[in-house]
Amino acid sequence: MENLTQQQASRFLDLATMGVKQTELESFLLLNDRGRWIDEQLTQSHTLHLEQTRYQAHSRGLAQSNQECRVGAWFDIALWGQAQLRQRVTFALSQIFVVSEKDGNLIQDAEALAHYYDQLSAGAFSSFKDLLRDITLSPAMGQYLTMNGNKPQSITGQAPDQNYAREVMQLFTIGLYQLEIDGSLVTDATGKPIETYQDDDVEALARVFTGWDIDNNNTLIPMIADDSLHDMEEKTLLGETFPAGQTTRQDLEQFLNQITSHPNVAPFISNLLIKRLTTSNPTKDYVRRVATVFYNSDGNLAEVIRAIFTDQELLKSPNNNMAKVREPILAMTYLYRSMEAYPGGNNDIVYDPMRYKETFNQYPLGANSVFNFYQPSYVPPGELSHLGLTAPELEIIDWSQLINLGNVFYRSLLDYGQNRGNSGNKKELYIAPTDLEQLAESGQGEQLVSAINRLVLNQQGSPEVLTRIQSIYDGHNNKFYAVPKMLFIAFISPDFMVQE
Repeated sequence: MENLTQQQASRFLDLATMGVKQTELESFLLLNDRGRWIDEQLTQSHTLHLEQTRYQAHSRGLAQSNQECRVGAWFDIALWGQAQLRQRVTFALSQIFVVSEKDGNLIQDAEALAHYYDQLSAGAFSSFKDLLRDITLSPAMGQYLTMNGNKPQSITGQAPDQNYAREVMQLFTIGLYQLEIDGSLVTDATGKPIETYQDDDVEALARVFTGWDIDNNNTLIPMIADDSLHDMEEKTLLGETFPAGQTTRQDLEQFLNQITSHPNVAPFISNLLIKRLTTSNPTKDYVRRVATVFYNSDGNLAEVIRAIFTDQELLKSPNNNMAKVREPILAMTYLYRSMEAYPGGNNDIVYDPMRYKETFNQYPLGANSVFNFYQPSYVPPGELSHLGLTAPELEIIDWSQLINLGNVFYRSLLDYGQNRGNSGNKKELYIAPTDLEQLAESGQGEQLVSAINRLVLNQQGSPEVLTRIQSIYDGHNNKFYAVPKMLFIAFISPDFMVQE
């Protein structure tokens, strides 16, 4: 038992799930232990994205899955799936180990992307080495970063493709510069950061990655090795010799052992996970504690995730080192989960993923490049820049996006909430906040404002926002019609859009 306050419990679930449901919050308050909740989540069964993508296609009467089915399946699982921690961590991993449908081959292969997402989901609580192996041999990754079919210079007459070799070091494991265990830069005698690898290392690693290809065009199983197409000459990578004569698989396993034991991996990956899951500006002590767990557990991601979510930082009062801007798509999943959304027309899938491409500036496996939707180090101009604070999500949040998101919020709360009895469109999601409506109609305005503060704002609504919500209630003669407008103000407020 941790003696968590309701505010602390709600804040924890806000960070560790795709959105807080009050029934789940009540259960968690009875448990009152973050570690035990995580233990339960680690073993919770989960729906496969590939399976749900195919179900989406079947429900739509399609002979083949498309990208709408895949993204619809993602929403199905995010909104109604039980393994919430796994889904939240998988979404974070998908923004580190980026693969995107914005690829000439993958845009036509929704099932390959759904399968890749399942690989991230399966590896979310595994060893980092096993996850990296699965990512490396994924046909989706093989196509996206052009490693599949990579052949040695002795066969093609030109150096092997370096795309995956460069990104697996720069983005997926060790980063550009040497790091201390707390994530701070190691510098030389002149104060300059020290690079982790050189061009020669990229060239050598590209040779290590020769000989792998997709098996008979099957993008749902790992790539296979062909030693006849592998560079078996001696290689030197990051100061370590790869002996001549090693097979395709042996070179890969030596690289995995080498890179996952590199001192940069623990702080680099720990920092990225923290920034995606809990705060945009973690303290050095927070990074050090999580990275130490990463290092001591040999990259056991279940232990790393436990360290991130049970750290003492999460129980502190809101501050600059424990806050992050809510990602647009996660703002939407929060609204639908907290409002217990359901499909119309006796449907059981998310048919129209809320115009995701236009509304959110992000969607699962839909980044414009391998660098994700935004940079983890992005610093917007203005006060945050003066304070030296990053706010990665603000790189994709602009006025157009805010207007689009606000329109979807309002339509959801009014047309498919307040006016839900006017239609049963199977392509839409409906909400029925009857408890809030009953408080409104019975004249319990203060209790209604308090309930919205608890439901939407983790009981942290500012006086300005709560006063505005109260004034909407006070200004309506028919209090029933105040509810969607009160909710709308809560959901578009900075109090909601910044998780702290």
